[in-house]
Amino acid sequence: MPMSHEFENRLVPVLDEIVNYYGTPFHIYDETGIRQTGKDFIVAFSRLNGFREYFAVKALPNPRILQIMQDLGFGFDCSSIAELILSRQIGARGEEIMFSSNNTTAEEFEAADADGGCILNLDDISLIPKVPQMPETISFRYNPGPRRTGNSIIGDPSESKYGVAHEQIVHAYKTARALGARRFGLHTMLISNELNYAYMVETAAMLLEVVEWVSQEIKIDFDFINLGGGLGIPYQPGQAPLDIDSMAGEISDLFSNFKKRNGFVAKFYIESGRY
Repeated sequence: MPMSHEFENRLVPVLDEIVNYYGTPFHIYDETGIRQTGKDFIVAFSRLNGFREYFAVKALPNPRILQIMQDLGFGFDCSSIAELILSRQIGARGEEIMFSSNNTTAEEFEAADADGGCILNLDDISLIPKVPQMPETISFRYNPGPRRTGNSIIGDPSESKYGVAHEQIVHAYKTARALGARRFGLHTMLISNELNYAYMVETAAMLLEVVEWVSQEIKIDFDFINLGGGLGIPYQPGQAPLDIDSMAGEISDLFSNFKKRNGFVAKFYIESGRY
């Protein structure tokens, strides 16, 4: 992937010194660049109600990187017990953590509920009866099937084993409510390393349509929607970066129109990793 001129200017003058001290090979992370990207992200999406980035720990489970994410005010998306432990070791608790796993075991549910708990994000309707005790806040990962396409990296949603199917989603929330859930979230994950911001806007529109439908069907309000990850970075020279300002602006317009129609608006979450 191309090195930014800013990083090159910071790195090259001290590179020989680093090599002499550490030897090779090594990984080096640009903290200044990471923090600036995070701040730009916050500025772009702060126009959206309750915006929060949940850093995908699986993308880089490095405690120092996680500390930087926490300094920026980000939460953590975890998919394993190890990722829960790493996030909690730097002080993350409760709704600062979202646990999105698949084929979740009793041990994983127990770990998710420990140390102040977290937001539980279930990716299969069959997991509902396996939750030891339904938490007050629950989220489901939505799979639209043939209603949307993916890309060459992540594949076709209609062929994916992950997520609650469109025809199951109302029943999933109805069942969770009957078991004690009172706050609800909706999540999806359809794409990977996408540089076309319009796809992300379309995904936000899709989630809001599902929220509107489910809310009217069973009379619940949603606390948040989570766009998932998949925001891309330019790996090749000449590739244009993702236009997050346009993305945030158009998603903000979608939320404003939703509020006018429905009288409430959900908080907006993203779970970027590589970005």
